[in-house]
Amino acid sequence: MSTRARVIAVLGKGGAGKTVVSALISRALLDSDVKPLLLVDADPTGGLAFALGAGLNQTMGEVREKLIGQAAAPDADPDTIAQSVDWLALEALQEHGSYSLLNMGRTESKGCFCPLNSLLRAAIEKLAAGFRFVILDAEAGIEQVNRQVVRQVDVPVIVTDGSLRGLRAAHQVSELLQKYTQSNPGGLILNRAEKLAGEIPAGLELWGEVPADDQVASYDHQGRSLLELDSDNPALLAVGKILKERVLSNHGQ
Repeated sequence: MSTRARVIAVLGKGGAGKTVVSALISRALLDSDVKPLLLVDADPTGGLAFALGAGLNQTMGEVREKLIGQAAAPDADPDTIAQSVDWLALEALQEHGSYSLLNMGRTESKGCFCPLNSLLRAAIEKLAAGFRFVILDAEAGIEQVNRQVVRQVDVPVIVTDGSLRGLRAAHQVSELLQKYTQSNPGGLILNRAEKLAGEIPAGLELWGEVPADDQVASYDHQGRSLLELDSDNPALLAVGKILKERVLSNHGQ
């Protein structure tokens, strides 16, 4: 059995509820004794970090800025820079027992830094090797997936609010995943909505529905960790059912 961590990427248009679904997936996996987990917060504002009550640490964007600064020095040594990537990535990793959190953050420097991006991605993949699953809370596009986070997505989870715009975004995300990462089309999760406003995009399958939930909304409003939700929470149970049927049953625990 491969030791490579399996990557679940949570994608979809802005406002669809990706961060909440990412947190629920994390909690459901922990409840199923699937651990340790690496949670990657690709939202520059740290949405997942706050949903978990973890706050912000040093980000990979800040690591990238440090490396760019080193590379710009007159006496820059490429080998020294390459050697510093791994320990800088470790500095950015928050460890919380059964899961660890990595904040991608944002970078201010413009221009093409393809070799540096490759080093950062390799460092993240090296970190991920020690985990069972990586859960990536992505932005609306797949930029972090394609360039800076991982080379392969095993389980694309596309979150939609059921609107026509949300369905179009789901279709676009699915096409981009297949084009740039050679991933499978993924599964569609209907979040906080009772029905879809249109047809399911070709190639996608509706995996299930996550109901609007007062406790989730209350915890989110208070800044409480969604990992502390009641075990019988309806939204958590819905996500756990989807994982059991679509992810864990196919690949074991």
